[in-house]
Amino acid sequence: MNTVNRIGIVNRILLSCAGVSLDIIKKCPRFELTKYACIGLTIIFTAILAVVSAYFAFSLIFDSTVLVIVASLLWGAIIFNLDRYIVSTMRSSENKFREFFKALPRLIIAFLIAVIISKPLEIQIFKSEIESFLLLKKNALLEEAERKYVVQLEDLRKEKKEINNNFNKLLMLREKYYEDFKCECDGTCGTKKSGRGIECFSKKEKYELFLSELNGRKAQNDSILKTLGLQEVKLQEQMESQSEIMQASLSSGLIDQIRALNEIDKVSSMFIIFIFMMVETAPILTKLLSSKGPYESLVLEYEKKFELNYLKAIDDFNHERSKSKKLKEMSSRLEIKSKESEMQNIIKQEAYDRYDKIRNDLEKKIAEN
Repeated sequence: MNTVNRIGIVNRILLSCAGVSLDIIKKCPRFELTKYACIGLTIIFTAILAVVSAYFAFSLIFDSTVLVIVASLLWGAIIFNLDRYIVSTMRSSENKFREFFKALPRLIIAFLIAVIISKPLEIQIFKSEIESFLLLKKNALLEEAERKYVVQLEDLRKEKKEINNNFNKLLMLREKYYEDFKCECDGTCGTKKSGRGIECFSKKEKYELFLSELNGRKAQNDSILKTLGLQEVKLQEQMESQSEIMQASLSSGLIDQIRALNEIDKVSSMFIIFIFMMVETAPILTKLLSSKGPYESLVLEYEKKFELNYLKAIDDFNHERSKSKKLKEMSSRLEIKSKESEMQNIIKQEAYDRYDKIRNDLEKKIAEN
């Protein structure tokens, strides 16, 4: 005789999370209740980790806290329901090799869930390292983008410096021509004759001619320097604009942080993934490693009863349909026989009527003769 166990509220919740039937498991020993309660608790822990992981992931995508919380709870509910379905649909059997291959798709799904859950938590754990890595990468990309502008600006500045140096040399040459002109006219150099002689006028004319050329050169240099200055300002503006565009485009979203995490430390990342795989596959591995228990036997018994009732109902339905078909066939045959009898009666009646008509005609002819 089966004894019915009383199940507390906590165990009811845990067993319900494990996807078992409370009506069936009540008839099982206490150790079977403990096993499935542990499986249900593992599924709850996995769902909690999924909610926490989803919160970190969605916080990188959405700005609204309410939306992040709702989306995280929804994701946790999806993971919980999927784990519950995977565990509840597994059946233990004597052939473990065959059972493993039947459970292989469920294990693959569990591995995928573990990877999806673990990534946002890994990002949160390595948050400071990821931010430093992304900052260095952003600065390197900005420097690379600005390098071509820096080279062009350096070329412009070198050209301006060269123009100014050449002009300064001309200014020094002007001072020399002026000194030659003055000292010749003062009689301190050259011919040593004071006054405005031929040499004085010659050097003065040379100085004034050079001064005129220098003024023209200065106007030309000013125009070139102005153009170069405009080009420098334009390049500076382009560089700043390009820098702003690059900074806006180099965001640190979820995908960027996942890529950065893979580049920073793959070993630690894999270690965390393995932990989550262990947690996620624990209920499935528990079902695989454990032998068929009382609950599995009772479930199989109920399934067999349902299958027998189903087959019986199908047989009854087929029997009723066959019986109805035979009755219809009999009714059709009787109807056909009735029609045939009716037709025969009509033919007989028509034959009698023709016979009576012929006889009456003969009797009339005899009477007339």
